[in-house]
Amino acid sequence: MDFLEFKKKYQKAEVTAFPNQVAKTPLISVLLQTYNQEDYIEQCLDAILDQQTDFDIEILLGEDDSTDKTREICLKYAEKFPDRIRLFLHQPANKIKVLNIPTGNFNAINNLYQAKGEYIAFCEGDDYWTDQHKLQKQVDFLKAKPDFVLSYHQFEEKYETQSGKENRISLEQPAKELTKEELSRLVYHPLLSTVCFRNCLRDLPEEMIQVINVDSFILSMLGTFGKAKFQPEIRASVYRRHSGGIWTKKNREIQLRTKILLFKNLVSYYNNKDKSLTRSFQKDLKNTNKMLFALYLKDFKPFKAAKLLPALL
Repeated sequence: MDFLEFKKKYQKAEVTAFPNQVAKTPLISVLLQTYNQEDYIEQCLDAILDQQTDFDIEILLGEDDSTDKTREICLKYAEKFPDRIRLFLHQPANKIKVLNIPTGNFNAINNLYQAKGEYIAFCEGDDYWTDQHKLQKQVDFLKAKPDFVLSYHQFEEKYETQSGKENRISLEQPAKELTKEELSRLVYHPLLSTVCFRNCLRDLPEEMIQVINVDSFILSMLGTFGKAKFQPEIRASVYRRHSGGIWTKKNREIQLRTKILLFKNLVSYYNNKDKSLTRSFQKDLKNTNKMLFALYLKDFKPFKAAKLLPALL
């Protein structure tokens, strides 16, 4: 669907675009979605604003009506950097629920449609980059290598407990060139906040909007356009993982249901487009249903397990 169709279906309240003087034709758009991240958003924005490039950058900052001081901070930055930041103030009425969970999908998809750059980079509001030349290095590579659709780099995970304690772990991205097949089939999954990609996703499918892990859907679609390059010369960015998130062990059921929905929607999207990808995600779907079935049996939930039986046949 195009942007007008998306707004007609999902926009229930007006999105306020804060006045700006951003260049009309930036080379790259940095997409930043934030909600209730008052302790982190300044560090994230400062790292983006510190990027050293020989081209124009626009920062699309989507603020999702936070209940803390995040919106106040975003307004301060938009006023201070009107030539760099395009601020969009969102309303709760536009939140899209997936698996009965309110998501930031409207915010993220709005940013994607609004992006004017030839290239796109993502950064979550609680993550931050550490290499001032990250964007320059990635854009230079993609300019020189038209058969690559994206590049990515290393990251470190900063895990924060409810007591406020921080642990930093160096995590390994697939330090290799990814083929179109490996990327589109999600054999490997580069962290989206390390990725810079060509702005080639114009009309976005309904199936993508109706999943929780939109990043996985984006990476799969990008894989149909080209290969992915790992750039080891870029310093690792920082990815924060918070206790209580849906990817913690105690939420294993939600994790599996999230993956099942992703694979269902990927099967639907690629059906009649790519038979090989359709079969691949059908296999992933069946295997994930088996894992959820086993979890329900282990947790003594026979009625939930029984409902999954048709998906296992």
